[in-house]
Amino acid sequence: MTIIPSKKATNPQPTRRLSWLCWAVLSAVMLAAGLVLAPEQIDTRRWSRQDIWGIDRTLIRRTLSPEINQNGYPKKIVIYRDGTGYQAMVEYTIDPDLQQAVTEVFEKYSPDYGVFVALDPETGEILALVNHQRRGISDQNLALRATYPAASVFKIITAAAVLDLGKATPATVMPFNGKTTSLYRKNVLKHKDNQWTRRYPLSSAFGKSVNTVFARLGIFSVGGETLVDYAEAFGFNQGLGADFALAPSQLELDGNDPWSIAEIASGYTRSTTLSPVHGAVIAAVAINGGRLVTPSLVRKVVDDDGLILYASETARTRPVVSHDAARNLQVLMRQTVSKGSASGSFKKFGRNGLRSVDVGGKTGSLTGENPGGRYDWFVGYAQKDGRKLAFAAMCINEEFWYVKSAYVARKAIEHFFRRQGKD
Repeated sequence: MTIIPSKKATNPQPTRRLSWLCWAVLSAVMLAAGLVLAPEQIDTRRWSRQDIWGIDRTLIRRTLSPEINQNGYPKKIVIYRDGTGYQAMVEYTIDPDLQQAVTEVFEKYSPDYGVFVALDPETGEILALVNHQRRGISDQNLALRATYPAASVFKIITAAAVLDLGKATPATVMPFNGKTTSLYRKNVLKHKDNQWTRRYPLSSAFGKSVNTVFARLGIFSVGGETLVDYAEAFGFNQGLGADFALAPSQLELDGNDPWSIAEIASGYTRSTTLSPVHGAVIAAVAINGGRLVTPSLVRKVVDDDGLILYASETARTRPVVSHDAARNLQVLMRQTVSKGSASGSFKKFGRNGLRSVDVGGKTGSLTGENPGGRYDWFVGYAQKDGRKLAFAAMCINEEFWYVKSAYVARKAIEHFFRRQGKD
């Protein structure tokens, strides 16, 4: 049998050489034109909206802050970039039902001043931002100011540092003398056990807000320099990167003065200030694995043609304490609600389907001057079946007590989680 090769198979070499030659010529031409043949780079570049429109978080903050600072949330805006104005609509992260529910609580009890902030502890999206004044709505957004003494809310930072450093657990006993609300040098700096010495586990000391215990932890377990490091990791003395103007919370500490450390660590000073938004961010750390989230108010901005000019993306978060420290912080914060300084506001909370809602927090109380009055804080979290809420409630009472901040938070939690099955 004679096998006759087909024409296709007789001589493939010229075809291969021609193909190679064409590719070489094409490559040379493109290279001469300043192009690089890198097919893997052509189609895989992800163009962000910021690349296209040049509208970023900073520009959103600059555009919206003047009105947000005055309690305005404009839906129609004009964003100016490089001399060009873009007319657009804004979609905010606010949950209108939760916002209205808390507004009604403030209107019912009418404290001299009231603020409530709630956010998603995983993303930092703000769900409620409520302001109240007994004498009428102010032209200032009180939630964005940081003129308020942090008071015992700062014990969250001290506790987080102690837990994260491995210097204590919720069961660690720290003996102390004196009242839970007092702070005297002899009890802090020269402690001696006697017949009146009390011994609370750290969880109870936190829940009852024992100043002497946290003053001693600050001096002898954490130290001034390290305490400042943790405070700044939690966002003090710096911006939080929000898409709206937010005053930074302030901390001043003399690391060479043990009494300065004692006052800061226990929250027994007016020099440490806190904004309500920052308070909610701090509380979120306990239930998001120990991360500091970036608060945001704007979900997206859309132009008149329906093009999305800006869409908020969850900012990169940084861990400030370990997962274990965050879980132990929850143990401490639960104690405040179950047997501590907020227990009165949460009596019979578990009724009507709320028994499985896990709630924790920290109270704080101190007189302040801007505005003047007695400041009452409750900063905390609530979670159930994967749904989470972090919040900060603050009431300022000039002469009379109208409502506790912990009770305001309770009503917000009740509304949020009772609605869960209806969403």
